[in-house]
Amino acid sequence: MKPVQKPSDPRLAILIAAVAVAGTVLIALPFLITTPSAAPAAYSPTATSAAEESLPTVAAPAQTASPAVQPTPTPETVAAIDYFRANADKERYIQWIREISGDVEVTIEGKPTRIMTRYSYAMFGGKENAKGFEYMLERIRQWIPAENIAIEPFQYIDGMGANTWQNIVLTFPGKSLPDEQVILSAHYDSVVVFMGDSFEAAPGANDNGTGVASLFELLPLLPKMQFERTLKIIFFSGEENFQEGAAGYVRQHKDDNIIGVINLDMYGTDRDGDRCFEMYVGKLDGSLGLANLIIDVIDRYDLNLTYDVLTTNAYDKADHRPFWESGIPAVTLMENFLTDSTLWGGGCVGMDRTDCWHLPCDTYEKINVDYAFDVGLAGIFTALELAGANPVIVGN
Repeated sequence: MKPVQKPSDPRLAILIAAVAVAGTVLIALPFLITTPSAAPAAYSPTATSAAEESLPTVAAPAQTASPAVQPTPTPETVAAIDYFRANADKERYIQWIREISGDVEVTIEGKPTRIMTRYSYAMFGGKENAKGFEYMLERIRQWIPAENIAIEPFQYIDGMGANTWQNIVLTFPGKSLPDEQVILSAHYDSVVVFMGDSFEAAPGANDNGTGVASLFELLPLLPKMQFERTLKIIFFSGEENFQEGAAGYVRQHKDDNIIGVINLDMYGTDRDGDRCFEMYVGKLDGSLGLANLIIDVIDRYDLNLTYDVLTTNAYDKADHRPFWESGIPAVTLMENFLTDSTLWGGGCVGMDRTDCWHLPCDTYEKINVDYAFDVGLAGIFTALELAGANPVIVGN
């Protein structure tokens, strides 16, 4: 397996200089990581994991003739990744996808409805069947304090004039390195192109319900976490219109010190069962370092995934592109979408992508849930490590 050259940028090399182990707070991460030589065993959420065993339990009090004072549970700490892994759930994951793609009815603003499309023109044009933005906000506000939530509008100008669309940005300030920012992102808009009408039906269960649902599994746990670097969770709109949401964000935050972006986009197809996904890395040294970290995470946490790493031949029509153009390290995780050769990895054979890309048939039942869930874990684990997630206090 071909190793990656050491990044030449000293600032980025320092940022990712050492990986924390055994629950130690991670401040910086390595660029040079040994890739797994063989696929480890798959994680099974039905089995008792080490994280679950480490979570505190309180024995039931002994039965007595008179009431007894209940003992106060002793708070304990759990590594942030173990805490997330023990609480993430595949059945809930696919339920988020079913809700956001219109398969099941949801309640928004007190009214039952189905989200039949998340086309940006429809969502921000008042269409009753396109309440994806309102759905996102209602769910997010259930979990995240208001002071951590920002709605950031941007303008997209087309032949018909100016459109104002919205990104949803959640910020969790870092403790020791608050000026250094890590972004974990997914786009929430959808489109149909080759047939159908995007204003009427663009379910987007795979593209990109898979990425949104991964972040939804993380969000309820984030208020329990603290980070050394600032972590931003961003839901972009306008991705299906030339990545305008991400481009607008980069323009608005040109002075931010963004050290890395992990973008999750469409990874629900694995018909050949090789559990292989693609990383679009590009040529920035910092992006190569992020890819190395993702590979190390896959190995250390036994995610049983294989991968292709693409640089000069990387797909560039996803939300990593505006960050690359501004010199910001970014990697997108996607299913085996291309047949191109890779820098290293070589896990994917041929092309194994959905037949329903940008079509009305992009529905939830076509998603390989086990595979998609674990690709999402790889991205989330990497972002938590890069942000220096502290152990979580549980048992209060």
